[in-house]
Amino acid sequence: MDIYSTLFKSILFPGYERIKGRRTSSLLTEAEDRLQWPLEKIEQYQLTSLRNLLHYCDQHVPYYQRQWKALDFNPKDLTSVAQLAQLPPLTKQDIQENYDLLVPQEKRASNYKKSTGGSTGRPFHFELDKGSYETRQAMMWRGYGWGGVTIGTRTWYLWGVELGSQSWKAKFKDDLFHRFYHRKMANSFALSKDNFHQYIEEINDYRPKAIVAYVAPLYSLAKYINERGIQLHQPQVILTGAEALLEYQRQEIQKAFRCQVLNTYGCREFMLIGAECPQQNGLHLNIDQLVVETIDEQRQTVKNQVGDILITDLFNYGMPLVRYVNGDQGVISERRCECHNPLPMLESVNGRKLDIIRSPEGRILPGEFFPHLLKDFRGIERFQVRQKSLSSLDIFIVANEQYDSATQATINGHIQQAMGNQLDVVFHQVSDIPLTSTGKHRVTISEL
Repeated sequence: MDIYSTLFKSILFPGYERIKGRRTSSLLTEAEDRLQWPLEKIEQYQLTSLRNLLHYCDQHVPYYQRQWKALDFNPKDLTSVAQLAQLPPLTKQDIQENYDLLVPQEKRASNYKKSTGGSTGRPFHFELDKGSYETRQAMMWRGYGWGGVTIGTRTWYLWGVELGSQSWKAKFKDDLFHRFYHRKMANSFALSKDNFHQYIEEINDYRPKAIVAYVAPLYSLAKYINERGIQLHQPQVILTGAEALLEYQRQEIQKAFRCQVLNTYGCREFMLIGAECPQQNGLHLNIDQLVVETIDEQRQTVKNQVGDILITDLFNYGMPLVRYVNGDQGVISERRCECHNPLPMLESVNGRKLDIIRSPEGRILPGEFFPHLLKDFRGIERFQVRQKSLSSLDIFIVANEQYDSATQATINGHIQQAMGNQLDVVFHQVSDIPLTSTGKHRVTISEL
C-alpha cells in the first residue's frame, strides 16, 4: 500500500466522515471485525437486526401495519429468519402503488431520495435514511477489500457518469472529490472503437493498482487489446459489476490486463449485495446487512437451484423494503468457501445481461446507459430499446401524463451526444411492452 493510501485509510477518510457527521469509518471497522465471528453468531446478529426492523415497521410503516394485520403476523413471534417466508414478496408495482404508505412519517424530511432505471426497464424511485447510507458504504468497501481494493487504493473506474453538461464549478468539485478518494473516473458510455486508444493511454498514464468497471465495456476494451497485442500497465486486480460476468469474458479481460478479475453483485436499491473473494467460488453475501432469499414459482424458498431473488435491507428504516423482488434470479449455495470468510455464497446471478448498442462508425454504448439515462424521467413507466440496424434505434415507451415532447427531445439529445449523431432514434409510445418467454423484461435488445 502506498503512502497516500495508508494515510487516506487511517487518517483522511475517518476525519472526513467525522466532519460530515457520518459513521462510515467505524461501521467499516465493525463489519470487518464480524468476519472473525463464526457463521452462527453472524446469523444471530442478522436475526436480531431483522426483528428490530420488523418491530419498527409494525409501529411506523402503514403499508406493513395493514398487510400484517390481515395476515395475523406479529414480529414479536419471529424466532428465525426462515419465518420471513410467511410474508408476501414486495414488488416494484407494490411500491409504486403504495409509495407514501411505505415511508415513515418521521423520516420524510430527512430521507435521501434515489431513483434507478434498473435492469427491468421500469424507472423506479425509493428512499433511504442516513444510517442506511452509511452502512451501505461500509459494506461496499468491505466487499471491495476482499479483492484488495481498499479505501484509498489508486483505482481507475470505467463506470457510468452523470449525464448532461456540468458547470465548471461542479466538474471541478467532482474531480477534486475523486482525487481525494485516489481514483479516476472514465466514462463507459463514451467508449468506442475510435477512442479505445485514449482509454488505454489513460490507464498507462494513471497506472492504477485496481480497476473497477462495467462488464460489457471492459470486455470490449479487452478484446481490442488482445486482438492487437497491446501491452499496457498491469493492475493488481479488476472488479466488475452491473451485470453477470461470464467465464469467457473473465478470461478475455484477464488475458488483456494480466491480473485476476473478480465479480461483484449489487443494485442501486441496496448497493453491494455480494462480492467474490480471490478463490472465485461465488459471491459472498452480506447477510449482516441483508436477508437474501431465493424462491421458486410457487413462492417457496429454495437453495442450490435457480430462484427469484428477494432482499430485505436490515438497516433502511427510511423506507423499509421487506422481501423486495429485485428482478434477478440466482442460486444460493449451502457450500462453504475455502477462504476464511464465513459469509454464505451466491453461486450465480442470472437475468442482468444488457445488450450493447452500436453505431455505424464503431461507437459502443453499454446497455446500462439507458437505465442510467431514463431513471429520472417520471413520465416514463416502462421502456425498451431495440436495435435492428447500425443506423437506427427504436425506443418503446409506456408513458404517463408527465411525458411530453420536451422529455423526448432531452432523451434524444443525450443519445446523439453519446453516439456522435450517428443514429436515427425513433420513439414509440405503446400501451405495454411484452415480456420474454421466461417472464422477464429486456431493457436493451440488439438484433445485429
